[in-house]
Amino acid sequence: MLAGCLLAASVAGQEPVQDDYEAACESLSGNARSDETVCIGVNISDGMNDISAGLAATNKFDFDSSRWRLSESVRLAFNTTEILADEALFEFEADELVLGELSGNPVVMSDYIEERDIPVSGTAESLEYDSRSSTLRLIGRATLTIGDNEFMGCDLIYNFSDKTYNSGTTDDCDGVIVRLAPPEELDDPEGQPEIP
Repeated sequence: MLAGCLLAASVAGQEPVQDDYEAACESLSGNARSDETVCIGVNISDGMNDISAGLAATNKFDFDSSRWRLSESVRLAFNTTEILADEALFEFEADELVLGELSGNPVVMSDYIEERDIPVSGTAESLEYDSRSSTLRLIGRATLTIGDNEFMGCDLIYNFSDKTYNSGTTDDCDGVIVRLAPPEELDDPEGQPEIP
């Protein structure tokens, strides 16, 4: 078993460029015949996307075409978005994280809309990450809170690039429940109506 290793998805002996993924493990074990690898205390990063977990297993130790199964305090962070989950399955293609299936009790996501200075948060039983469509799909007892407004349903979709949201399929649930923030009360006590 190797400890404290750093492995890069680049040619040996060359410095990895900024877009290359690197995997740092506290310890690992693998099978050279099958290329299956188990990594304990993993951090995977390309300088923009950061993934960490207590345990990771992959069918192919590269980021060109591989599937990584992670468990134990899974965290995915990119730009202003952060996702926390119990377990995840990530797919890499051409040195890019393209798809992720995250599950938890619950999965928790957070984001920030700088233009309006408001937080975004969400919870669900599972979450599907798709980098190609820039979407997070919250599935099963899902909530999405944008500022003071809360949306609840079984399938909610949040676009982390455009900062837009919509509901997905509602075949197995009763649609979307919306809780809007009450209008702000007047700060001027003289403007309040008198109570008889």
